[in-house]
Amino acid sequence: MLNAYASQALGAVDMSIAELSDIKAALDESVIVAITDRRGIITSVNDQFCAISQYSREELIGQDHRILNSGYHPKTFFRDMWRAIGNGKTWQSEICNRAKDGSLYWVQTTIVPFLDDRGKPYQYISIRTDITAQKNIKKITYIAYHDDLTGLPNRRNLIKRLEHEVTIGSTFALFLLDVNRFKHINDGLGHKVGDMFLKEIAQRLLAIDGQSNSFYRLNGDEFVYILNDVNRINEMAHRILSIFKESFVFSGYEFYASTSMGVSIFPEHGKSATDILKLADLAMYEAKKKKRNAWVLYHENMNGLNDQLLMLETKLHHAIRNNAFELHYQPKINVKTEKMEGMEALIRWTDHELGFVPPDQFIPYAEECGLIIDIGEWVLKSAAIQAKEWNEQYGLNLRVAVNISPKHLAELTFVERLQEIINEVGIEPHMLEIEITEMSMMDQNSDLIAKIQKIKQMGITISVDDFGTGYSSLSYLKQFPIDALKIDRSFIQNIGNEESGIAMVAAIIQLAHALNLEVVAEGVEELRELQILKEYHCEYVQGYYFSKPLNVKDFTNKLEQLS
Repeated sequence: MLNAYASQALGAVDMSIAELSDIKAALDESVIVAITDRRGIITSVNDQFCAISQYSREELIGQDHRILNSGYHPKTFFRDMWRAIGNGKTWQSEICNRAKDGSLYWVQTTIVPFLDDRGKPYQYISIRTDITAQKNIKKITYIAYHDDLTGLPNRRNLIKRLEHEVTIGSTFALFLLDVNRFKHINDGLGHKVGDMFLKEIAQRLLAIDGQSNSFYRLNGDEFVYILNDVNRINEMAHRILSIFKESFVFSGYEFYASTSMGVSIFPEHGKSATDILKLADLAMYEAKKKKRNAWVLYHENMNGLNDQLLMLETKLHHAIRNNAFELHYQPKINVKTEKMEGMEALIRWTDHELGFVPPDQFIPYAEECGLIIDIGEWVLKSAAIQAKEWNEQYGLNLRVAVNISPKHLAELTFVERLQEIINEVGIEPHMLEIEITEMSMMDQNSDLIAKIQKIKQMGITISVDDFGTGYSSLSYLKQFPIDALKIDRSFIQNIGNEESGIAMVAAIIQLAHALNLEVVAEGVEELRELQILKEYHCEYVQGYYFSKPLNVKDFTNKLEQLS
C-alpha cells in the first residue's frame, strides 16, 4: 500500500514538473524573459530576449539593464521602479530600450520580485512583450491626422469631423481662411520664414479658441475653423481677423499680413461636408474682392461665385481635348547602386490664363466633376508610350510608375481599359507600375481585391503610394497582392533630427520586409536621409537629392548622359 501511495505521489511530482516545463516552453516562445539577482545583474535570459536586443547570452549575462538604456526615460522613472520592486512589489510599465544596432524598441514590462525568508528580494524575473508595432501605429495615426508643420489637425481629420457632424445632424459654421499674398512672403523672405509664419498663425488661432480640434490646416496657407454655436459667428470672425493686427517678426524681418475668410453654415447652406467646404470657399473668394482682412457669409444670390468653378471645369475639358497636359518624370534610384532603375510620371498643367495649376488643386476638382478617368487614362497611355520609346532607344529596362485615382480605380472597366492601353501601345506589362493611394485600399471588398489581383496577374507591379498618411488598418497589406510601399515624404523630411523619426521609418521598412515588400522612400533631399535609409535597407528612393521631376526633354538629356 505504501508503495502504491509513493508511486502516486511521484507521479504527481512528475506531472507538475512536466506542466512547469510546458509553461516555461510556452513563455520562451511568446514573451521576453530575463532573471536578475538582487543587484539587478542579469543571470539568465531566453532566446526572445536575445533576438529583440540583438545581444548574445554571453554579452548580456553579468551586465545590468543599463546596457539597453535608450535615454528615453528620465532617471526618476527607474528610481521609482527600483523603489517598488525593492519593497517586494510587482511593477508594470512600458519601457523604451535600445538594441545593439542602435534601433529603439518598446516592451510592456512586468517585474516580479522573489523574496527570501526575511521578506527581502533575492532575485527578479522580468516578463516583457514587444509593443513596438502598437507604439509606431499610434505615431503613424497621429501623423496621418495632424499637420507636421503646425501640429494642427489636418484635412483628413477635418473631413472625418465634418462627416461626423453631418451624420449626427449638428448645426455648425465652417470658416475657411486664406492668407493673403502668402506666396510673396515665401518668395521674398524664404520658405524658412514662411514656415515660421504659418506656425505662428496656428499658435495665434489656438490662443483665441483653446479647442485644438476646432482649428485645422487645410493645405498650404488655408485654415479651417469649426464653430458649433452659430450665434457666435460674427464674434469669432472678428476674433480671427484680430490675430493679424499685430505684426509678425522672424529672423530680423517684420511684416504685417491679412486674411480673406468665407463662412458657410450646415445645414442652412449645404447638406454635405463637400457642399459646406465648397460654399465656404466661394464665400472666401468673394471676401478677397473686399479690403484686406475681410470675411463674407455665404448666401445663395452671390453674383459670379460659381463662375470660377465653371471656368475651371471648362478649362479641364479643353485641356483633355487639346492634349494640354504634360508629364514630368522623377527618377527612382536604387539605394545600393545609386543608379536609376525607373521613374514616376507626374502630371503638370499650365493654362495660358491661369498659369501653372498645381495637381493638388485641379486633381480633386477633376475627381469631383467626373473628369479624372479621362485624365488618368491619358496619363497611363502617355507614360507607357514614353517609357517604351526610352527603353527601345537606349536599350534600357526602366519601369514607369503612374498614380491611379481611387475613383478611376473604382471604375468597373478599369482593368479592361488598362489591358487595351497595353495592347495599343505595345509595352511589356512589367514596364508599368500602378501606384494606388493607401486610402484606396481601405475598403477591403472582394471586388477591389479581385481587381488588384487581375492587375497583378497581368504582370504589372503594384505599390501603395504615400504609405502612412492614410492609416486606418494595416490588415489590407496582407489582403492585397502588392509589391512595394512608398513611404510618404513627410516621414523622410528632417529624419536625422530626432530618433523617433528614424525609429518610425525603420519600423515601416521592417514591416514591409516582413511582408516581402520592397520600399521606396519619397522626398529624399539630404545625404543624411539617404544614409539612414541605406542603413535600414530601403531599396529605392526618389527626391531632389538625385533629381527633381524632369520634362521629357530634360529626362532624355539625362538618359543621354548615362548611356
